[in-house]
This record gives sequence, structure tokens and C-alpha cells, in this order.
Amino acid sequence: MRRAILANIRKLGRDCGGNIAIGAAFGITAMGIAAGAAIDISRATSAKSELQAALDSAVLSAVHAEAANRNAIAAKVFQAAFASAGIGAVTPTWQTNTDGSFTGQASLAVENTLMKLAGKATTTVGASATAIKDGSGGTAPPPAVSSGKSCIYVLDPNASQALLINSPVTIDAADCRVEVHSTANPAAIFNTGFTHNFQKICVKGTNVIQNGGSVTALQTGCTPVADPFASTMPVVSVGACTVSDQNYSGTNHLSPGVYCGNFNFNGSGQLNLSPGLYVLKNTRWNLNSGWKVKGNNVTFYLADANSYIQINGGVEAEITAPNSGTYKDILMFEPGGLAKSSFTINGSAGHEFEGLFYLPSRNITFNSVSTVKSEKITMVFNTLILNHINWLFEDSGFGATSPSSGGSTASAASGQKVRLVR
Repeated sequence: MRRAILANIRKLGRDCGGNIAIGAAFGITAMGIAAGAAIDISRATSAKSELQAALDSAVLSAVHAEAANRNAIAAKVFQAAFASAGIGAVTPTWQTNTDGSFTGQASLAVENTLMKLAGKATTTVGASATAIKDGSGGTAPPPAVSSGKSCIYVLDPNASQALLINSPVTIDAADCRVEVHSTANPAAIFNTGFTHNFQKICVKGTNVIQNGGSVTALQTGCTPVADPFASTMPVVSVGACTVSDQNYSGTNHLSPGVYCGNFNFNGSGQLNLSPGLYVLKNTRWNLNSGWKVKGNNVTFYLADANSYIQINGGVEAEITAPNSGTYKDILMFEPGGLAKSSFTINGSAGHEFEGLFYLPSRNITFNSVSTVKSEKITMVFNTLILNHINWLFEDSGFGATSPSSGGSTASAASGQKVRLVR
């Protein structure tokens, strides 16, 4: 009898141990689901941020246009901005409101992973943005927030070293932001000798190289401001060539027109540019050492991927964009969808540029451009390399303010200021 009782006690102990093991397994499973839920929630939050940023850019770009054209512009800007996130397809709705403002709304079902185990296959996130032209009514602007205007956009989402800064580089641009869209490994490289006064450097990717130590104002894994100028540039009808294949020296005065072929500026000389639009059609301008270039109310249009202006060492350039008219604020631009190409602006005797460089298909290198002061520029490139730079500049006045500030503004080539109102 005693042996039977002891056997039953041992059996009961074994059964209790099994119950504890089962309970522990359930506990581990629950913790795993909870951890998975946190990951799913983080993914949904990130998707919402991408959605909001794309909507902000879309309505800011479209609100300046005629009401009949706003939807098409907004849709194009939104898709260009949101596609790079790689989250999924979204079709926003657009609306022009009675006060002249323009609204975009969108929602997205973000697929869950472990939350599926709890019966929740997707998480729906939504966003809304409204922009209005200044002076057209609408909600009063929010209090000013010092978030900086976006002065430099580096747009390639996949390029390794999309932003490469080599020593020494010094940039003083206190109210400016840098927006790097690359998520490559690495997305950006900052080498020894880089000093700056940028308000913020936002790199979408999380992998950057900082060879000179921690870069101040650098934020990785953030959502950069999308290109606010996409689909807003004037359409240029390129006509027949008016000037072709020339070599210049001495003092020269050029007028607006369609320039074709190769143009060499040899020796030293003075180039005076009359106001207007200079169309470069399958054209290379080579500006060599000793040249001085001056032009006010000037815009260059690079009509194709083969066209560029090569500024070589020892050139002094003082060029400003128009302050009114069709090409207001635009210094140099190109049509959308060009094949990627490169050109270089080399060491100079000093530059003063004012206006927008809108070259989203170009890989641009600035070499040894020292003591550049009082520039008012906004630059949009595919990739950007800076070598031996000393810049002091302000934004051109129409860079987009960070959407996260709650007070985003931008303006199209027309110069009309617009802002987010809610």
C-alpha cells in the first residue's frame, strides 16, 4: 500500500511539472505576440509618417496651380514621393475648397505579421494635408517654428554615397536643412574636416559613415522633405538652334536663345549674359580659368542629358535668377525623366549664385569652390559630392519648410508663397 501511495505522489509531481511547462510555453507565446505587435505598430507609424510627408509635398506643389490642374499635379508629386518608401500603392483623394485651399487625403492598410495571430491582419493608417496660398484666406498660420528651410535635396533613393562630403568642407547656412533620400549602405559619407552650421541634415537611410566623428544636426532614419518642385517647373518648347559651336575669348555679350554643340571659353575673358532664357540643346559650355561671368535675370534650361555647363578652376561667376515672370527664381533647370548624368563645378575665384538649381537627374560635384559668400540658393540634385568647400549662403526663399514643424511653406516658380494650414 505504501509503495502505491508513493508511486501516485510521484505521478502527480510529473503531471504538475507538465502543467508548469505548458503554462510557460503560453507565457512565452504571449510575450512573442506582444513583441510582434510592437514591431507591427512601429511599421504602421512609419507608414503614416511617409504618407503624411508625401501628402504635404503634393498639396504644397499643387495649390499654386489653376484648380483644374491641381489634382493631376498633386497625384504626380504624391506618387513620386511615396513610391520611394516601398510601402504599397495608394490613391489619395483631392479637393479644392471654397476658401481656395487644397486638400489631400489618403489611407493605407499596412499588413501585419505577428498580430495576425491575434486576428488582426492589417492596420489602417490615414493622413490629411491642406495647403493655401498666402493672402487667399483660410486658417491663420501656426506660430513660427524654427525648423529651417530645405536648401539642399539629394533625391536618389538607392544611390550609395548619395551625399559625399570630403575634407575640408565648411558650410555656414544656419536656417537650412539638407534632405537626403537614399537608403543605401551607406546612404551618405561625412569625412574628416567637415564643419557646418546647417539646421538639420536628414538622411532617410540608417547607415552613414562619419569618419570625422559625430556630425552635428545629423538625423538618420528620418523622413526627408519630398521634392516640392516636381511637376511645377515651366514647360519649355525647344525650337531650332540659334547659335552653334563657338569658341570665345576676350569680352563677349550673349543673348537668350537655343545653343547647340560645343562652346569653349578659352584664355581669359568677360562673358556678359543678357536677361532671359538660355536653352542648351545637346550642348556643352566649357568655361576655363580666367573668365568672369555676369548675368542678372538669367535662367539656363538644360534640354537633355547631354547638355551641361562645365565651370573650371579660376572662374568667377555672378549669376542671378529672374525676380519676376515665368522663370521667377529659377537659375538652372531641366525637364523631368532625363537619364542620369554628371557634371562638375570646379575651383573658382568666387561665385555668387541666386536662385533654384533644379537638376533632379544630375550627379553634381563641387570641387575646391572656396570663399563663396552671400549665395541665396536652393539645390535639387540626384547625388551630390562636395570637395574642399567654403560656403556661406542662405536659402533662396522658396525652399520647403519641414512638414514636421507644422508650418510648412513652399513656392513655385511663380513666387507665390503657399503654406500648410492643417
